[in-house]
Amino acid sequence: MQESAQVDEHLRLAANLPLQPQQALALWSWLAKAPLSLRTFAPRTALAWLSRHALTQRRPLPASELSPLCERFLSLVVMRPDGYLASASSGQPSWRMGQVVLRDGALMAGNFFVGRLYLSHAGIFYPLDEELRLSSGTPLGELGLDKDLVSTSLDGAEEALAQTALALAASVTDVDGTLEGLRQLPTTVATLIESSPEYFASYRDRPLREQVREASRLSTHLLMLAGGTAGSGVRMAGTGVRLPVLRLNAQGLLAVEEVAVPMGTVTTALGSGASALVLMSAPPPLDPSAARALYDKGMQEARKAFPHLAGGPKQKHHLHPRYLGGPDNGPTVLLDPAYHQLITNEFRKSQGYGRGTLGLAQALEIMRVVYSKYPLPGVHF
Repeated sequence: MQESAQVDEHLRLAANLPLQPQQALALWSWLAKAPLSLRTFAPRTALAWLSRHALTQRRPLPASELSPLCERFLSLVVMRPDGYLASASSGQPSWRMGQVVLRDGALMAGNFFVGRLYLSHAGIFYPLDEELRLSSGTPLGELGLDKDLVSTSLDGAEEALAQTALALAASVTDVDGTLEGLRQLPTTVATLIESSPEYFASYRDRPLREQVREASRLSTHLLMLAGGTAGSGVRMAGTGVRLPVLRLNAQGLLAVEEVAVPMGTVTTALGSGASALVLMSAPPPLDPSAARALYDKGMQEARKAFPHLAGGPKQKHHLHPRYLGGPDNGPTVLLDPAYHQLITNEFRKSQGYGRGTLGLAQALEIMRVVYSKYPLPGVHF
């Protein structure tokens, strides 16, 4: 798999050696940044699963455990971004299952999620769960009688980005660089962009064509890293353990690191199992109707507390407050001045000015508490 995935020589694990957690983290970080092609997509998806599994074990994986794990991938296939199922171990494509489309926040080809691992048995394909166990005995599809050799011979002629961009472009026609527009992208891609304020500031200033191409690049890498669950991230509370976390810097580069996720921190997980890849996300998920009710209640409180401000010209509020470490050019939302003051005072209760810079996890926890009490229009409803 390392050979098929074209892993850098200095990162490859030699035969009969244990896989150390730091080696798994280094491999995963490389997978997040290395240019991705159609030929390498499937074996890198398999290696990403193996890296996640090794990290969640929090101990070295001996060769006696690694060998049977790798042997399982010999019978598994991955749905690529061009609609082909390809061998998880070699990357060899077998059959095109349909056109890739964006469906309910996920990229799919027929019945198959792009980036997900499936069991191939006698030319019939079956779904697997996050631990690579058979999740249903009902087949999702089967190998065609002809092997579509003409198309297969063209494999690797273009990047996976091109096909993914076409799938996104078919659905993304009104993205305007706003938080609302991001909801038309694959769910977890939108979350990653939204929770990376420095990057979002540059993303929203780009023309639509560049936005679609950039979103396709992120989608391709996230689908590979998460084994197909990048289409529909699951919101969950932090478990208080160390988990791999994805972050996006101002230049659009993915960074993977292992951090302690505090109890109660709102995150988005690419999958809900023990091997979930986690995105730190600031605004907590709220039911729109409940959020609107909380907002109306907050506005009443704000008008009563700050009558001289109520009804004035709207003010920009940074989702990630600058005094908590948020960038000056981060995403903002327009608020009534009285409501803005109410939120500002609530933040000061948790972390007053001049107390030093907080870590990201601490800042996210403060934002979770404040925004759960005082939701933001245009973000939560």
